[in-house]
Amino acid sequence: MIWKQVDSSRVHRLFYPQVPTVVTVGSKGRVGAMPAIWCMPLSFNPTLIGVAIDPEHETYKLILESEVFAINWLDCSYASRIVELGEISGREYPNKLSAVGLTAVNGKRTSQPLIQEALAVLECKVHERFRTGTHELIVGEVIEASASDFFTDYWDFSNYDPPLYAGTADGGTRSWVFMSTRGVTVRVPLKHTA
Repeated sequence: MIWKQVDSSRVHRLFYPQVPTVVTVGSKGRVGAMPAIWCMPLSFNPTLIGVAIDPEHETYKLILESEVFAINWLDCSYASRIVELGEISGREYPNKLSAVGLTAVNGKRTSQPLIQEALAVLECKVHERFRTGTHELIVGEVIEASASDFFTDYWDFSNYDPPLYAGTADGGTRSWVFMSTRGVTVRVPLKHTA
């Protein structure tokens, strides 16, 4: 195999496609939500997950205030709403979920906002935080995990069609690009390019 050099600004794309999750959090009457591409399991015992978040995001600040958060998995049919969550700011929208047409429900153990339309959710408390350059790795201890019948020991992909995030593309209009497990490519144009 002959390899070509990959620019360091594109190394993260070697990991794509990834299934994006949506991080949700509530604090002082506000509901924050953001797509998180960089989310992963970290430990079996205790059950820990990690999510990398830019500290500039309002959702990050709400997590620090509340010290709890949730991770939500949506179907590919919600790709445009995932993008909208990444484009609007919690500074302007006190409830980002309702702003994009998603429904917030309280978690079982944390009362944190969960997305009612989600196929799986994790309720987490902040375990540790690590600064990792441009992002902070927030390690969450899972205190409640719930999923639809589409998940037993594994996902049933005949029912669950996850959005596979492939990155952004510029084909005249800058867009988020998702691939479906059913062979469909979904491009969601960015409204804000800043």
